[in-house]
Amino acid sequence: MSNAAGPRSRAVLRVIRAVLVFDTVALLFAAALHVAGARIPLGSAEFVEPQIVPAAIVEGLAGLIFAVAAYAAFAGARWAWPMALFAHAFAILGFLVGIFATRNGTSPFNRVYHLVMLVIFVAGVALLLTSSAKAALGRGPQELRSA
Repeated sequence: MSNAAGPRSRAVLRVIRAVLVFDTVALLFAAALHVAGARIPLGSAEFVEPQIVPAAIVEGLAGLIFAVAAYAAFAGARWAWPMALFAHAFAILGFLVGIFATRNGTSPFNRVYHLVMLVIFVAGVALLLTSSAKAALGRGPQELRSA
């Protein structure tokens, strides 16, 4: 193993793990907001998010899938890379459906949230498709697998 490959692989693995945990928390939080809706006072303004049960189901399921992917990445499971890729693909599909379903109107937060998370999911796929990410999650050359 070269000196540069080990630290790089470890750094990539830390980024992947952070992204998976962030996605898990963001999706489960959004699912919780959509279960019954939310009305949160913010000083002179108010955060209002409507009840959207189908969104709660899809975001909750995506959050659970990301949680499994995060577990796999932290545990060093051989299936971490395909699970992380599947989590991102599922979320991208779900968010595209969500954007389409709310095209005629939604809360400002919901619109921005969908667009920002979609960019994060696509960036996650791009990261996962790199040789460094594959190596960090055990899908690349053996000499790069130390993380």
